[in-house]
Amino acid sequence: MSKRTRKRRHSPPELLRTAGHAIEKAASWIRGRLCRRIRVEVVIVDKPRRQALQRQLAAGLRQLRHILPDQPDIAVLVQQVIPLERQRAGCCEVATQPDGRRLALIRLALEVNGRRLSADEVLAALAEQCLGLARQQAQATAVVPVDLDPGDPPSGGAAARPPDLPPDPLAPYLRPYTAPPTDQAA
Repeated sequence: MSKRTRKRRHSPPELLRTAGHAIEKAASWIRGRLCRRIRVEVVIVDKPRRQALQRQLAAGLRQLRHILPDQPDIAVLVQQVIPLERQRAGCCEVATQPDGRRLALIRLALEVNGRRLSADEVLAALAEQCLGLARQQAQATAVVPVDLDPGDPPSGGAAARPPDLPPDPLAPYLRPYTAPPTDQAA
């Protein structure tokens, strides 16, 4: 003969307590995910380029989040140029929000001194900003500039040639060959 086992029924207060714990855990997990949300906005007209840059920058930020000590909220704004006193490839502003969380606003430029930056250069500027955030101590705000060499040639044309070097002073001097004169008096 088989014995039937009775399932123990929980009282309503126990059910509410268990459901409350499950809801708290879920809310904590969601809050943690939302707080660490990466927001990337690329402000350009070209839709395919905008979407490609957003994907690349979001992937780069996910890789770089591990070096940030306190996991601040990060917002990335990509624009054609950053209109400051000097054009920069990027800068970062860190602020403490009223609820105590830190917000890092990273601004990246697509063009510096008339030179269009490649996607790799924009990602490098993003990496430099994240490194600056990691080094930054507990301050209310910080601006970390990223400058590129202003002497870089503008891209878009043929590859820039390095300047010609002067001739080697120790090399032998060879005169160009000239044919001997011929007399054509006939």
